[in-house]
Amino acid sequence: MDTALAQFYHHLQAEERLAAPVLESYAGDLRDFRIFIHGLEKTSWGAVALEDFQDYFKGLEEKRLPPRSLDRRLTALRRFFQFLLKKKMIARNPLEQFDAPASFQSPSQVLTKPEITAILSELLQAGPDYLDELLEQFYHHLSAERGLAALTLESYAHDLQNFREYIFTLGRSSWEEVTLEDLQGYLASLEARGLSARSRARRLSALRQFFRFLLREEKLAANPVELLDSPRLPLKLPKVLGEQEVAALLAATDPATPLGQRDGALLEVLYATGLRVSELVGLTLKQVDLRRGMVRVKGKGSKERVVPLVPPAVEKLNLYISQGRRQLIQDRESNYLFLNRWGKPLTRQGFWKILKHYALKAGVRDFSPHTLRHSFATHLLSRGANLRVLQLLLGHADLATTQIYTHLDAARLREVHKKAHPRP
Repeated sequence: MDTALAQFYHHLQAEERLAAPVLESYAGDLRDFRIFIHGLEKTSWGAVALEDFQDYFKGLEEKRLPPRSLDRRLTALRRFFQFLLKKKMIARNPLEQFDAPASFQSPSQVLTKPEITAILSELLQAGPDYLDELLEQFYHHLSAERGLAALTLESYAHDLQNFREYIFTLGRSSWEEVTLEDLQGYLASLEARGLSARSRARRLSALRQFFRFLLREEKLAANPVELLDSPRLPLKLPKVLGEQEVAALLAATDPATPLGQRDGALLEVLYATGLRVSELVGLTLKQVDLRRGMVRVKGKGSKERVVPLVPPAVEKLNLYISQGRRQLIQDRESNYLFLNRWGKPLTRQGFWKILKHYALKAGVRDFSPHTLRHSFATHLLSRGANLRVLQLLLGHADLATTQIYTHLDAARLREVHKKAHPRP
């Protein structure tokens, strides 16, 4: 078993060229799991079963490890077991059947100060130069003052830590030493690694926010990031389903089983409201008002909005709550609306597996978790919905974000033009 671990670390260092702090993090997490497996008297990686992973993470949850720590350990194990399978050291990968516990994430919540402190303390343990005080202050600013959601905050952290590692290799010991040439070199290195223009633009956006923060806090005399141009993004229209395809997808669930009732309610609510996936799986019973047919959603930046439900969604929710959910939760307690087969809150990853299953069953291709949200928006616009109303329903802060859904078909545009033009 130790030989396989050594080969994996060599692979990470020689082929994937991971930085030393990241390698140390992987080694620590895998060593902890190795000790756990040894306690089960298993002498080969091929003997590790799905139940072992479930018991291992259950034990970590009981120790109240923060979500990021749990997710980091799962990431290390996934990569290691994928490596073992690729090298034919195991016959199958039991982690492919593993659903991450709901405690790995808090889809609709903002990280609390203690959670941020726990995350930062873990990162600091990975190496003294991995994170500095100004980055820590910036993360506190994003969460406490701007109220960014946990997933958004982690995205910022990932991008800025990547840049921090890059400038460390250049010998920079403070943010004041970062030059325009350093930033240009960093973006060029991302392009050389094959990152798309959209990914590079996202990383540049994180850098802009951070350096503006440093300038506002008088930690910098000038902001070199403002001299950079954003990568030119190609116009990428969202993929949408036709109304018949949506109907086929919604009809693919089985209302005779608890999971089928849950899945039917999931899909109907998603198409009825256009919620983000994290908002959908994070719904609680208190956020749903079936009598009035409304859902109260807490979106990005902790902003609340109210979205109406259509009658089919109310009907399927009533069926699921009165029957399927009761069978799934049994004698346990949970405020979350949508539960997995073990009565725990459904995760984004679990929802994506459900969605892929029904897309395949309904013969729908080119599908993603956001496809039903895009379809909801496009179908409303094609039937005459107001763009401002759609902005409120989707929870977009900027109308420009909503305008991407105005890609109506030519026949619809001709019809609107004919009705509106003074000389028909």
